[in-house]
Amino acid sequence: MEESVFYISEGDPNDKHSQESFALSTSIHNNQQFAAFRQADCPQRGAALTGLGPGERLFVASQNKALLQVYSWGKESPDQRIPVPEQLSCLTLCNHPHSKIDSNNNSVGKLPAFRIPWLLAAGSKSGKLYIWELSSGNLLCVKDAHYQALSVVKFSKCGTFLVTGGLDSRVSVWRTSDLISIYNKSDEANRLASIKPFATFTDHSLAVTDLVLSETGILNDLRLYTVSKDATLRIYDVCTKALLTTFVFNHSIECVTKDPANRACYVGLSNGLIRSIPLYQVNPTTSILESVGGCEKIITLDHDPNLLNTFVHHQQNQTSSLQSTLNKKPNQTSSQQNDKPISVTNIDISMDGTSIISGDSAGRVFVSDIVTRQVVQTFKECNSPIAYIQVNYCPVETVDSNSTLVGKGDKNHRLIPPLKRVLASADPIEHNLYMEISTGSEPEFNFDQWLNAKSQQELEFKNVTHINSTVKVVDSVGSNDKVAELEAKLAKVSKAYTDLRGKHEELYEEHKKLLE
Repeated sequence: MEESVFYISEGDPNDKHSQESFALSTSIHNNQQFAAFRQADCPQRGAALTGLGPGERLFVASQNKALLQVYSWGKESPDQRIPVPEQLSCLTLCNHPHSKIDSNNNSVGKLPAFRIPWLLAAGSKSGKLYIWELSSGNLLCVKDAHYQALSVVKFSKCGTFLVTGGLDSRVSVWRTSDLISIYNKSDEANRLASIKPFATFTDHSLAVTDLVLSETGILNDLRLYTVSKDATLRIYDVCTKALLTTFVFNHSIECVTKDPANRACYVGLSNGLIRSIPLYQVNPTTSILESVGGCEKIITLDHDPNLLNTFVHHQQNQTSSLQSTLNKKPNQTSSQQNDKPISVTNIDISMDGTSIISGDSAGRVFVSDIVTRQVVQTFKECNSPIAYIQVNYCPVETVDSNSTLVGKGDKNHRLIPPLKRVLASADPIEHNLYMEISTGSEPEFNFDQWLNAKSQQELEFKNVTHINSTVKVVDSVGSNDKVAELEAKLAKVSKAYTDLRGKHEELYEEHKKLLE
């Protein structure tokens, strides 16, 4: 299994050096570069990568234009520049809920050359939410979701909910089925007006900067983690619409991620620090592992002088970053640089939850070990703040150097349909969907093999002693000969023991006579 980190910078239209920046996909373990995308810059959380390998695509929202750029894996320049109704501020993707995947999160059968996610959701600077169906390009939803610009938008892993956060300090949870069901009513205006959020949280007092959803297989256990510039991290139960816990920090929070097993949260602060918040701790009185918070409890995190739960590598490398910036911009004094401290802009976690990948406003990306809180790897520095970080994993052969590297793109790929700028028609007959069916056949179902596997599983379940025993069947003739042989040996041993015992008794009697 290969694990890769994809990161992209914001860019600066006034700085020609920042426009030369690349979006890179690099291995976390051996620093091998898998792909590079030229002239790819976007606002904060304004990019989305479908995956690693040939056939995958990168969607990037333009920084100062109403434009969406689409890159193909292995090609540095964009394949398509698609105009959109207005300038977008954030993006996210949703896979089709009925896609066939196995236990390793891989598609079953041979993948088609033309494959894209199901939905593309985008937030705009005017507070509107857009949802496109990528296979057809239809615009399924345009909704005034917030009063100000959207800062982050994310789907739940199952695709049931869509969560949006904005600069108006509000967090809204929407049902995906409500937003894209365009055939329920003939009157489109009434349909859009009737769509209401599943839940709305207004506990934050300043702009919402980031949010993350727990990856749980049970929808009733879905948790929502939101952070804001008001220096608070709030945890919600989505189904019950209840606020569980509030963590208060000393500085405003820019980004958040969580452990894959929901053991801890990690937040990036505006002062360049990363704080870890354990969600479970051992009660010193009862020695029982208990959950932290709950029932709207407010927990204030004090200073950490011993740095037990703090990562400081972004602050420690601030001096060198300022010096490099001064070399690029000699007209800017050091006092002007110090007025703008480095902040952690994006953060993500590895698949096994042992490493933190973080990017800051100086364009640097670090991989740090969670246990030792030390930097284990650094990546190529960008010329502007990091706008998006995404950790992906795939089989090693997918990104093998013999099959695909930078410059070896998919030659037979197809372009996605242009994204519509008007809502799709409510007539189902006008809904045309173009998809490429996989050419490879799925593995045939073997009933006997399946039955044997189930029998073995049942045997392992019943075997509570952890002893694997088998019964060996032999023929009756061989068993009789074996019994006779063993009986003869037993008789011989018994006779020898009787003779030895008799000899011992005779010697004892003679010894007794001598003593008398």
